[in-house]
Amino acid sequence: ACLASNPTPSLTARGEAITMLKQAVVFLVVAAPMVSAYMPLGMAPRLQLSRGTNLAPRRPASLRMMAEGKDTEIDFANVAFSDGTKQMDGMVFKPEADATEPESRCRVDWDIKCEEALNDHINVEYTASYAYHALFSYFDRDTVGLDGLAAFFADQSVEERGHAEEFMKYQNIRGGKVVLKPIAVPEMQFSRVDGTSDALYAFELALQLEKFVYRKLKKMHDLAEESDDPQFCDEIERYLGEQVRAIKEMATYVAQIRRVGTGHGVWDINQEFKEKMAA
Repeated sequence: ACLASNPTPSLTARGEAITMLKQAVVFLVVAAPMVSAYMPLGMAPRLQLSRGTNLAPRRPASLRMMAEGKDTEIDFANVAFSDGTKQMDGMVFKPEADATEPESRCRVDWDIKCEEALNDHINVEYTASYAYHALFSYFDRDTVGLDGLAAFFADQSVEERGHAEEFMKYQNIRGGKVVLKPIAVPEMQFSRVDGTSDALYAFELALQLEKFVYRKLKKMHDLAEESDDPQFCDEIERYLGEQVRAIKEMATYVAQIRRVGTGHGVWDINQEFKEKMAA
């Protein structure tokens, strides 16, 4: 305003103007780059040639889509993959919604009936483990004192629980969903009035339990055949072979206990089990 009102400014004013101009040039050349270098990322000033013209680097298509909030679906054919754009045609990525549980990606020809039957059998294996654990608890009592039999039934409990976990893993392999159910355990009456030993009662119960598991496996195998699932049949057959051997083992123990009778004979068998489980 002072220059406009006085067309012939004094030498002093003209010198001050030149000094201010020099200071401005020094700031642009020296100070401005230093300020930009120390500014937080994203706050550096943009160089513009004219209004509406932005010389900031153009972001790839993928970054632009995410910056604009369009990350719900990405068509890879529109993403800047240089020479690979044509190879990505037809490939679309759509993130899964968090509201619902995603469907298994490994499920193939897994019949819903087989899935439900396998969950039922997992419950059978856990029930067998529970029953064996109850037998372990009984023989481990100080009033019974058959620690060899207690160790044997504890080992059987762990084995049956291991089978349940193996079937749970197989359910996941096939893309099914494990559904656990309440465990049922048979009522055990060790107070016998007919003179039969508690050891004989326990092994007769174990024999019937192994037969029960075998029949459940066989029924599940029949269902696998009806569903035309040979792989499921192969999986079950591994356990069928193991089960028939377990039945033979329990039946042999029942015969041996019947031979030796009650009393000292049961104590001898207990000692054999004690050595066997310690080996």
